[in-house]
Amino acid sequence: MISAGEGRYSVRLTSYKIGNDRLVIITGGEEEHIGSATLIEAKGRLQTISKKGHKDHVISERMANMIYNTMGEDLLVICGIHIDNASKEEIDILVNNAQTCVNIFLKDKK
Repeated sequence: MISAGEGRYSVRLTSYKIGNDRLVIITGGEEEHIGSATLIEAKGRLQTISKKGHKDHVISERMANMIYNTMGEDLLVICGIHIDNASKEEIDILVNNAQTCVNIFLKDKK
């Protein structure tokens, strides 16, 4: 598991190799959950499903594209990061921490 940030701004990334595919789970904040799932496959075709009212797809889609562009494996990114009444600044911190986790993950895979 890879993590970035502390306390309510902590974000974690876990990855599993499943055959030739990859599953990446990004969670954190005050309440981990499943907010969105983004599947990206051959030639970068992307599909996302999200829970009503959740905005986790912003992170799952961005991170799926980055991981796919680096690794070229079909993958599913599940994301669920939550802080009650988060301000824009707090959301930016969480997005940056998710980005840090992905950067570490991709560095380890090269």
